[in-house]
Amino acid sequence: LGWLITFVAACSIGSSVHLIWVDLFYNLFLFIGTTLAVATQSIHNYRLVILTFIAGSMSLLFMCIDTAMSIRIDFNNLGAKTSAAGAGLIFQSFVLIFWVLYFGAEEDSFAKRTMNGFTIPRTGINTTGSPSSQNTGAVAGAMGVNGGAMAHDATTTTHHMQQQQMQQQQDLNAVVVVPTMEYAYRARALYTYEANPEDNNELNFAKGDILDIVDNKGKWWQARKQDGTIGIAPSNYLQLI
Repeated sequence: LGWLITFVAACSIGSSVHLIWVDLFYNLFLFIGTTLAVATQSIHNYRLVILTFIAGSMSLLFMCIDTAMSIRIDFNNLGAKTSAAGAGLIFQSFVLIFWVLYFGAEEDSFAKRTMNGFTIPRTGINTTGSPSSQNTGAVAGAMGVNGGAMAHDATTTTHHMQQQQMQQQQDLNAVVVVPTMEYAYRARALYTYEANPEDNNELNFAKGDILDIVDNKGKWWQARKQDGTIGIAPSNYLQLI
């Protein structure tokens, strides 16, 4: 919304303030990149890159805000237009400050736990409540919804969860553990993972453990622990090193 307000105001201003256009395109690519990282569940891989670009964007934003708010020329309503652009820029800065707190805070920090409390947890395979198995989103529903609609929503949600579990089980069954494979990669565990007791192929590991990896493709990787135990591990719990 802040970007859109700034864009409309910049179109009405024209080329009078070039720095605003630089900020618009910079933040556009930042928003697109962050959205793709969230959509592909690869935030843990690009978190530092995103934070670096946010730092550059914040500096550029404050320069643009200072420029926009300092213009007081009434010719062709230029002062009002730059004020509108400044309002949009301020709104963008609030969003970026929130992103800094969310992407920059550690998983076990109070700030991250508080922000994760406003999101809907995503159903995963035997997760331990780690943030990587949660999907950022607003809480669905509103006051005044009738009982029939609530029952329908609950049925739909249950059906969707069952479909997710079936798909995840299919992905799990597709992984075959081969003890003689060559381990070409190493990965660090981002979170603690408890294996499904019904599947002997899954590995238990703690946050910070180093695992040897055969291949880094797919949702499940064949891995070997430091004690020689071989099995499979979910890729979204690991980071290649």
